[in-house]
Amino acid sequence: MMQTMFGPWAVVTGASSGIGEAFARALAADGLHLVLVARRTDRLTALGAELSRTHDVEHRVLTVDLARPDGPATVVEATTGTDVGLLVSNAGAGHPGRFVEQDVDDLHRRLRLNAVSHLELSHAFGRRLAARGHGGMVLVSALGASAGIPNMAHEAGSKAYVDALGTALHHELAGAGVKVLVMRPGNVDTAVIDSFGLDRADLPLRPITPAAAVAETLAALRRGRAAHLPDRRMRLMNRLIPTPLAIRMNGRMLGQGAARLAALGAGSTS
Repeated sequence: MMQTMFGPWAVVTGASSGIGEAFARALAADGLHLVLVARRTDRLTALGAELSRTHDVEHRVLTVDLARPDGPATVVEATTGTDVGLLVSNAGAGHPGRFVEQDVDDLHRRLRLNAVSHLELSHAFGRRLAARGHGGMVLVSALGASAGIPNMAHEAGSKAYVDALGTALHHELAGAGVKVLVMRPGNVDTAVIDSFGLDRADLPLRPITPAAAVAETLAALRRGRAAHLPDRRMRLMNRLIPTPLAIRMNGRMLGQGAARLAALGAGSTS
């Protein structure tokens, strides 16, 4: 269905692990050829070879750091002339802790990755897809970003931009035949949990798998939804818990994670 609706090629950023890898696997299983984008060449090469062998699809590997100013342009230029019908803009990074205690240069680097790369990719591919007359884009934000998250203030701000951008583009590009959806993951079992210093035993709900989260998200994209929060339990909890309480709960949990990382002398990047 995805091949018929969007194909033949999809670009997936942050494809070397977690949610990005799950998108690549799901799209390959539906027959889409893949442009796999991330910093880790070995992971992308192994994943692409596996998916080509298993699903008889083509793949290309683009080793790109989207936090670099020229990163998004490298992806755009490398896919010129390729009939890309779907963009999954997923790459991101985070570091829990107090905003004023973090290095400002690193904050700028993460802003380029978490917000500017989505801006540039959605602008370039949005134009291509609109000219093509059909296609789709998934922009990965985060649950609660728009409300602000203490001890993750910078990431919340940058992901809130992605959320607002994608929601607006859902309406702007609909007339050109382009489906745009914002994914708002908040309870997905990826390495991000560990990199944020979080203990799975302390999470309010058992996380769902990336494959399950992606399957829900692609179904929502096909239905023409503007946004999707994976996991029915999280959707219910998000409706029931007052926003001020959710902000305090998330801030406390991430503060504990930052303290664990500091005790271990570790940082975090996803």
